[in-house]
Amino acid sequence: MKITHLLALALLTGSVALADVTTMEQALAGKEFPLTLKFKDLDAGWRRLTASATVDPANIYRAMYGGAAAGYYYTKGQTVTVGGETYLVAYKSQMKALDMVAMQAAMRGGQPPEPEKPTATTVLALALLNLRSAGSLTDIRPFDLDAELGGGDAGGADDKDGEASLKNLRQIGVAVMAYIGERRVLPALADAKSAKEELVLYVRNKDVFNQPGNQKPYLPNPALSGKKVTDYDKPDKVVVFYEAAPGSDGTRGCLFLDGHAERVTEQQWRKLKEISQIP
Repeated sequence: MKITHLLALALLTGSVALADVTTMEQALAGKEFPLTLKFKDLDAGWRRLTASATVDPANIYRAMYGGAAAGYYYTKGQTVTVGGETYLVAYKSQMKALDMVAMQAAMRGGQPPEPEKPTATTVLALALLNLRSAGSLTDIRPFDLDAELGGGDAGGADDKDGEASLKNLRQIGVAVMAYIGERRVLPALADAKSAKEELVLYVRNKDVFNQPGNQKPYLPNPALSGKKVTDYDKPDKVVVFYEAAPGSDGTRGCLFLDGHAERVTEQQWRKLKEISQIP
């Protein structure tokens, strides 16, 4: 059997590599793929991405306070097919477990736990992602070592307000996940005021509910009020909070139900608005 490339990633990397693998044991033997790598081993031929199958508030928290390395996968786009299932060959950083109790306390104004900071020698472990069950592969970006170690958002908005807005949205995302963790459902999201009242206990700074610069409140998606994350097949496509208007670069910041935040074009926004049932 041959290792092939997932089409979208092959177009991005522009590379082809083939190897013989016949069983899962071979795939995990460390001969075709190293079982571990380090950040310093990766180069411009690698890509960073998010797999949307699960929503993990700890990973979102690490991404906010511990650098961009947490919660992401790194791949060259190679796949291996074993037993009729296709797996994306990827690597994920091995970050120390976070104290979830301390994390929730921090959302109420306590001292936030210190996540482990990634370094050039941080270990990345082999992770074979089943493409049938892994959900959508999103936020695909070229690998940039400086951005990974510094927590930067490569490919984000050109202006500082746009980048700061994404950080605000991510913090709101952590608050939403903490709320869900306690109550199993999404908060009331009828309007900006009621959403803030529901979530303000879970943030360290209530100013995160307003955009940097213009101080306009982020708008919630009322269609999600009281719903469960499991009610949605593709949480990475469902908008929870968003900027009322596009920024100076023509993009709009959005927080999604899987916890990630990104800037989208107006063409993308029109599709997302329909998918998310935003009035």
